Amino acid sequence: MSHHHGLRTAVLGTLAMLGGSAGLVGCDKDKLKGPEAEVRKSDIKVALPEVPAFDLPASPSDGSHTVKELRVKGKKLLESEVTVKGVITWAYDCPTAIRQPGMADKDLQKMIEDDPSKCERPKFYLGDAADTPAEKSLWVVDVPRPYYKVELSRLPKDEIRNPPPDRCDAKADPKKTVCPPYKVGDQVEITGTWKLSSPHSERNSDGLLVYKRMKNVTQSWESPTTEGKPGEPSKPTPQDLVNKRGKTSG
Repeated sequence: MSHHHGLRTAVLGTLAMLGGSAGLVGCDKDKLKGPEAEVRKSDIKVALPEVPAFDLPASPSDGSHTVKELRVKGKKLLESEVTVKGVITWAYDCPTAIRQPGMADKDLQKMIEDDPSKCERPKFYLGDAADTPAEKSLWVVDVPRPYYKVELSRLPKDEIRNPPPDRCDAKADPKKTVCPPYKVGDQVEITGTWKLSSPHSERNSDGLLVYKRMKNVTQSWESPTTEGKPGEPSKPTPQDLVNKRGKTSG
C-alpha cells in the first residue's frame, strides 16, 4: 500500500510541475505578444482630385510647332527642318559668364579679344511663355555671331565680305546681316533642324534646334532671304543680269 501511495504522490507531483510549466509558457507568450494594431476600418470616403489632362495644345495652323509639342513628342521630327514659335527665356552672354569678381569692363573685353575660345557659341532657350522654366524650355544652338577682333585682323578680306552662315560683320547693315538681334522676353519664330546633337557637339536627350533663320516679332527683324544658305550672297535674278549687261554695253 505504501508503495502505491508513494507512486501516486510522485505522479501527482509531476503533473503539477508540468501544469506550472505550461502556465509559465502561456505567460511568456502573452509577454512576447505585441500590442494590437490600432487600425480600424473607416466608412469615410475621400474625394480624390481629378487626374489633370496631358493633352497638348493644337499646333499652329501655319505648320509651325510649340515648344511643348517638340519636347513631348518630337522624336518623329528628328533630323527634319521645323519652325518653332515662342519667347526667349534665357540667352547666353559671354561677358556675364566669364567675368571674374571685381574685373573691370576693359579688362574683360581684352580677355575676350585675346582669347575668344573662352566664350561658348551663342545660344538661347525658347519657351511657350515668358515664365517657362529652363528645364521646360527648348535649346536653340549654333546661333550666328559677329567676327571676333582677332578674326577681323587675320582672315582674308574676301571671307569677311562673304562670311560663312554662322558669322557676320558687326558693322554690316542690321537688316542684311545674318546675326539676329535678340534678348530675353522677345517673341520669336525660329527655323532650324531638330536634332539630339549639334554640329559643334552640344547634346540634349530631349532635343535641340540647330539654328537656320529667325523672325524676331518683338524687334521687327527677320533673317535676310537668300536662295543659298544664310550668310551667302543671293543668286542674281534675270533682271539683275539684264541690268548688268546694260551697264556693260553702255
